[in-house]
Amino acid sequence: MIKVIAERLAIATLLIGLVGGSIAHGEDSVQERLSSDRLGRIETGTYLAGDKIGFQLDAAGGGYLLRFDDSPEVFVLHADNASMGGRVLKYDSGETALQVSGWGGITLYTDADPVGLPAVRTGDSVTPMPAATSIADVQNAAQDDAQHLAFVRRLNLAFGADWSSLAADAASRALALEALENVARGLDRFGRSAQGHDALAHRVNTVMLAIAGRPTVTLEGKKLMVTFDPGSGYEGCASSRAISRALVTLLAARQKQN
Repeated sequence: MIKVIAERLAIATLLIGLVGGSIAHGEDSVQERLSSDRLGRIETGTYLAGDKIGFQLDAAGGGYLLRFDDSPEVFVLHADNASMGGRVLKYDSGETALQVSGWGGITLYTDADPVGLPAVRTGDSVTPMPAATSIADVQNAAQDDAQHLAFVRRLNLAFGADWSSLAADAASRALALEALENVARGLDRFGRSAQGHDALAHRVNTVMLAIAGRPTVTLEGKKLMVTFDPGSGYEGCASSRAISRALVTLLAARQKQN
């Protein structure tokens, strides 16, 4: 009798061990899955958000490049960790562009849709590269941007740069064109509101591009100084969003001084 009881206890102990081992293995598998997806899987390619906004996402260095189908601007995004193993991709202005869940789902955030639009991958993409450009192309773009702002925003701004230095450096010209167009888009963005328009009209009359070790935006008198770094690719140019945000700070500070 005692032998039977002992055998049954041994069997019960074995079963408990097996069940406990299965539970532990299951928990380990879940933990491993969560751990492997901890940083979120960001898949590059072309996307469609909310069945209405097409965009392209590519990896570049330690960040990502975002380009919308209806705009030539290339935004540099930087990723931060988010809850539940996800990632948040942000513009250089600090605003959130994309939210990536721990399982790879992507949500796009725009000015028109701040609550976010679910995005689905539609295909592969080709990483954008700054196009080769002539000094005449950059100068013509400067004139066109000035005319556009004068016609659309009623802002009389002159665009300038060290044209002789740009003429001698093809790499700098390509990034100068990107930086110039981003500045013009940033000015247009900031000047949409009545307050932004008035601040620009009264406090800025010239936009000057210059080469430096990093992108900066400063105000010297009525001259808006915008620097770019040709050696850093798209990351060496401040985006239109960063330009617009910098103007909010610069012109507000200047207004307080006056």
